Amino acid sequence: MSIPASPGAPGARKEINGDVVGILSNGVLLDSHKQTWAYDVCNGHADTKGQYHYHIPPACFLKNMGMEFADSNIWWINDKGTAVRQYIDMANQFSKTGTPSPVIGWAIDGHPIYALYDEDGNLQKSKDFGGTVDECNGKVDSEGKYGYFITPDPPFAPPCLKGENVGYFTHHKTNRECPAGGIKNTITTISSGNSWSLSMLLVVVSAAVIALNSW
Repeated sequence: MSIPASPGAPGARKEINGDVVGILSNGVLLDSHKQTWAYDVCNGHADTKGQYHYHIPPACFLKNMGMEFADSNIWWINDKGTAVRQYIDMANQFSKTGTPSPVIGWAIDGHPIYALYDEDGNLQKSKDFGGTVDECNGKVDSEGKYGYFITPDPPFAPPCLKGENVGYFTHHKTNRECPAGGIKNTITTISSGNSWSLSMLLVVVSAAVIALNSW
């Protein structure tokens, strides 16, 4: 994955190529394709390419960070447990206020990704459901910095991008099994001495290397 070090000011919307919005700090991809409503207990699943990813607020990840979450990991299922909850009722499963979200990942245009609550601790709803974010699930904070939010109602993950520069994501399959003990991430920052160049390496296990390069 290549991510520009300087995303620039938010501009016109850009469509996402290949569904991948970005990557979260636990090494899991954030995708924005059509919902399948088949998720594990952590609210993620794998696609036909074998890539595990999130679409909706990731329960285990956010809870492990100590962030407020719905009472149940299957908040998106109705109370009878028979069908997907009505979209208009999904945000009601979360507290209206909570601890402001830290940066939990980065979009492929270089802008940060936040979880459910903004800097004022307010639950972020999508634009179509009366929220203050734009059509790409993003907004500018009090310091003039733009960022994306994962919301509790559709489209959940950003459906488009606003950065001036957009990186890319490539993948390949492997027969190597995931370690029983889980995944360990190592982040290394390398400076070339050039103010226009910054490289970061996010190593997932020992097989996957994600490079973030400036443009």
